[in-house]
Amino acid sequence: MKTPVVTIFVVSVMIVGIFLIFYDYKKHGLREEPIGMSRSQAELVKKARIRGEDKVKQLDYHGAVEEFSRAVKMMPTDPYVRNDLGAAYYELGMRSIEPPVPSDEDIGYGIEIDGRFMESKKQIFDKLKEALDTTISGIITVVVNDQAISKEILDYIKPLDHYIHIEEETKEDGKKDYWITIIKGQTKDYFLKAEREYLEAINILSVRDSTGRKYSSYSVASRNLGTLYHRMGRKKDALMNWQRALQLEPSDQDLKRLVDSFRKK
Repeated sequence: MKTPVVTIFVVSVMIVGIFLIFYDYKKHGLREEPIGMSRSQAELVKKARIRGEDKVKQLDYHGAVEEFSRAVKMMPTDPYVRNDLGAAYYELGMRSIEPPVPSDEDIGYGIEIDGRFMESKKQIFDKLKEALDTTISGIITVVVNDQAISKEILDYIKPLDHYIHIEEETKEDGKKDYWITIIKGQTKDYFLKAEREYLEAINILSVRDSTGRKYSSYSVASRNLGTLYHRMGRKKDALMNWQRALQLEPSDQDLKRLVDSFRKK
């Protein structure tokens, strides 16, 4: 099946992003000592993390959330387990997409509507309503080249309690496209929980410059937050977090390729 134009960039990020999600364990294993706690408390947290990692290996992300959440309750200021809890929530969000992507699709994770080539606004809204009706949980991407239509879509979606983000993209000819990302159902709920945990992990290990501005010093959480933001249509925020992760891990060639591929789009 031919890959739709709207999904071409998504494919490249999807492959790299999923590989990196549990990078914290792959890189550091269980050698990290939980921060600011006694040895006995640290041992309990480690055991919960080990059980969580086992659940991840079994692809039991509900079980992983349970174990990582237990560790967070024991030590809420441990950034590493916060990151891992966020990663488990992210995976649950991806696996909650319903109906699931057909196995014969090239690679994808939702419904894409390219309104730039549709004859009328009504046709765009008809396609959008159809997508909302058929998607129980998941991601819908709409791209239009009319700002007024993007605002009408925003006004239509807001009362429905779905996540929506609009990102403006200026093309080489100076014209603009408006990329609209809508996320509904459990996918939305899990993604927002993942964002919360990643931000907590970053905040715990943040540093301040001479002006008092805070920066992430945790490359893994910044990388994972970037991947999440890309899923949520926040491409500029995704790039910012990936770039920060690369500043912290300049020798990471996978991350460098990811950032370079994004800049070329």
